[in-house]
Amino acid sequence: MSEFVLVILVTMGLSKVPSTYEIRVPKKTYKQCIEDSKTYKFPFEELHKVISVKTRCEKVIGKQKQLKNEKSI
Repeated sequence: MSEFVLVILVTMGLSKVPSTYEIRVPKKTYKQCIEDSKTYKFPFEELHKVISVKTRCEKVIGKQKQLKNEKSI
């Protein structure tokens, strides 16, 4: 079971109402979570006004549900 979750928030503001998508990736340690969070930086400076990527690490509290393909949600 993973102890932490890397949360990746991708916001796209192409219209008047921006859309935000959340991706959760299980990580075994806080250190691994923090290191991996640094790899999700958006490389295109000119698109920063339209697309933004933010990351954070969260501690898993309680049991995670398991899907049929063995991925946690």
